[in-house]
Amino acid sequence: MRDPRAGEITFREWHDRWWDARIVEPRTLRGDASTIKNHVMPHWADWEMRAVTRMDVQSWIRSLVEKGVGAAAIKRAYNLTSSIMRAAVDDDVIALSPCRRIDLPQIAVKPPQWFTTDQAQSILDELPAPWKTMCLLGVYTGLRWGELSGLHRHRIDQRRSRLFVVEVNTKRGIKEYPKSSRSRREVPLPAHVLEALERHIYRFDRNAVVFTTVTKGRFGRLLDDGNWRRQTWWPAIEGAHYFDDDGEQQLVPHYPPHSMRHTCASWLVEKGVSLYEVQHLLGHESFQTTQRYAHLQPDAHKAVLGAWERMETPLTIAA
Repeated sequence: MRDPRAGEITFREWHDRWWDARIVEPRTLRGDASTIKNHVMPHWADWEMRAVTRMDVQSWIRSLVEKGVGAAAIKRAYNLTSSIMRAAVDDDVIALSPCRRIDLPQIAVKPPQWFTTDQAQSILDELPAPWKTMCLLGVYTGLRWGELSGLHRHRIDQRRSRLFVVEVNTKRGIKEYPKSSRSRREVPLPAHVLEALERHIYRFDRNAVVFTTVTKGRFGRLLDDGNWRRQTWWPAIEGAHYFDDDGEQQLVPHYPPHSMRHTCASWLVEKGVSLYEVQHLLGHESFQTTQRYAHLQPDAHKAVLGAWERMETPLTIAA
């Protein structure tokens, strides 16, 4: 039987117990700690757990909206609060979670930023070796930057033209993806990409990381995302030009390295590869993430246009 006095514990006290019991990645912990500090604790810290109602939670969400907090930040704050409350129910601190049927602001889905073939080629031309090979691989495999910079020589199967995504480079060094994660996957390599990769790795030891620092005195260290962007990616972007449809020379869009991943997905979908295959290739946990590319499918609007064409008497206006 639940002790009704258990709910007298404050939100802050229960949060501390919940936090100490969590098993999550260090990067996730840092982000969650920031969200809780900025958006959760200022409101809930001194509340008794038993006093929080569903309407209190909804009012808190409304107050965050009025303060101008972004929809994504509100969703993260709510999800963390909901997890805290669910744990309290499981431990018989409260009988029912107040986090139920809560209206959240809609998160605007940004269209993926991707490069055309001319733009991508211009970037490759501006990059110094060996970053040409790294970015060629990024565009044709859709690997995340941490997966590219964490790739090991023995994960490349030259005979079968495949590579295996197992390790990832993080701010805390190389780590392996969990065995259950969709991120751990096999990725096919086009022939010309494999050839470029073979030229790059032919002297490497079996367990070597494929892409590391090349600066004199710092050779062979794991790449740092921020440094690589600042020293390699952005200078190449700023020097890259392409010709638009009118024959005018233009600067390549100022997109981050992650756009190589979007470029891979966009090109494949445009060529008729199914969204489910793209989901598997990119290691998306959710199919909803992959659906951002649906509008690029060759037959994306075929049914709609077909319906209009079948109308017996379409509307017209005089010429």
